[in-house]
Amino acid sequence: MKKSFIILSMALFAFTACSDDDNTPAGGNENNGPTQEAYVDASAKKEWNYFSFKEQKFIGKGAENEADNAQWAARTDWDMAISRYEIRTNSGEATSADAKGGVYTCAESVKFDGINSLPSGITFEADKTVTSEGMGNTINTVVKSTATVIRFKTNADGSLVMPPVFLKAPVYLFRTADGEGVYKVDFTQYKNENGDSGHVKFFYAQIK
Repeated sequence: MKKSFIILSMALFAFTACSDDDNTPAGGNENNGPTQEAYVDASAKKEWNYFSFKEQKFIGKGAENEADNAQWAARTDWDMAISRYEIRTNSGEATSADAKGGVYTCAESVKFDGINSLPSGITFEADKTVTSEGMGNTINTVVKSTATVIRFKTNADGSLVMPPVFLKAPVYLFRTADGEGVYKVDFTQYKNENGDSGHVKFFYAQIK
């Protein structure tokens, strides 16, 4: 009874997946692994927290600078990294070791609980260098994925609503650095109980 209650609670909290009519509980089945939850304090600016799905934990940190980025780019023991609301995968311009990670963004209507196998015909996006203008007209350049921990509400002209309004991110499918595994991920928290940003929680489960 206790186990069933925990699984049901996780299913209700996780929200979203790739099949709208599949009500499989978020506890795993014959096609995918058990649902796990992870937390990281990713509030530090310009610092990446590197996560391994295989190890089921964050394995280290790296600053957003040339030296640290090069060190982590040469490694294949991580799959996803988080820096506040930004996400990096071990793919594309984020790797120098031919890692084969990447991310697929599910539709807004998709639910976490319904993803029990790898959808056919999907393409995993690799990381790219993104340049943007920050506060004080500063130019920021960073290698990252298209995935984000949260999204920001925008005005009709595309500008950000101020003060910022956070919106829930869609469910993502992350491919592991070796290209062999795929995990569904649902980000459920960006602020802690004190309202501090960068305190991230997410559910994840292997589907391939």
